[in-house]
Amino acid sequence: MAGRSKKEVVKQQHILTPDQDELLDLYIKNLDNFFEEIKESEKVEVEIETLHLKRMLTK
Repeated sequence: MAGRSKKEVVKQQHILTPDQDELLDLYIKNLDNFFEEIKESEKVEVEIETLHLKRMLTK
């Protein structure tokens, strides 16, 4: 890598075509959104369970 600019090294490391790279980015964004939705649904589930337990304890 001595004597090479960073851009030259990065260009040589591209394995995917621009279209494939764009699809990969879209896929990763969709996965991120999916996992964020799962986290949010888990928060709601915990809140519901907590409220249920509070009701049971106050009876």
